[in-house]
Amino acid sequence: MTSEMIGFRDVSLAYPGGVRALDGVSASIEKGAFVALVGGSGSGKTSLLKTINRLIEPTSGEVVFDGAPVAAQDAPVLRRRVGYVFQGLGLFPHMSVAENICVTPDLLDWSKVDMAARVSELLTLVDLPQEVASRAPSALSGGQRQRVALARALAARPPVMLMDEPFGALDPVTRDGLMRACRALHDALGLTTIMVTHDMQEALLSADRILVLAHGRLVADGTPAEFLRDDAAPEVAALIDVPRRQSARIQDLMRGQGPVAHG
Repeated sequence: MTSEMIGFRDVSLAYPGGVRALDGVSASIEKGAFVALVGGSGSGKTSLLKTINRLIEPTSGEVVFDGAPVAAQDAPVLRRRVGYVFQGLGLFPHMSVAENICVTPDLLDWSKVDMAARVSELLTLVDLPQEVASRAPSALSGGQRQRVALARALAARPPVMLMDEPFGALDPVTRDGLMRACRALHDALGLTTIMVTHDMQEALLSADRILVLAHGRLVADGTPAEFLRDDAAPEVAALIDVPRRQSARIQDLMRGQGPVAHG
């Protein structure tokens, strides 16, 4: 039986003024799982993600990382065990690609030889040519910069990868290619991955399990197959209605029927 990597125990987060970003969220994420956190703007997805690496401290409840409460762990040390990729990328413009990738290994006092070898290994892993190592991030395309961000997140060989809508600013073809690359990396490296997305189709096609948040509460939890069942809960049915209608329209086009409105 697979053991737990991340645990949320009745996690709540209240901001000044009584606004509750999270409201009693409980869930257990097993080692090796690829989990999508889905929900609309303000649902609490990013807040929940950031409690894992202590970028946000919950008001109450407990978050567990690999068997130990995160509150009892040194935050900088914890963060070096967690890869983190987000839409804004956060690449340092004054550093080369290689220097960006090596931020965490440098903090961990890796040797220059080991860091150079890791950069070469990671560029191959994320399908970038070796010559980009010396370039500035500004010299790369958006998709290439996102691959560098992935390489940086993986540099210190973390067991967990957190992704906060990492591909939202990219064109659909690049986004799809990177999402498939992320899933392949997850499988090849045996990661535990948690991805925040508002795109239900992306969640259905990439994740093993989907957690749906609404108004800070966990309202649905299941596999993509369970979400696609006809007897799915109303909250789930509403979320998958859009990709289902889009799929139906594409099928109509393939049959030569032209654009058809589906209610």
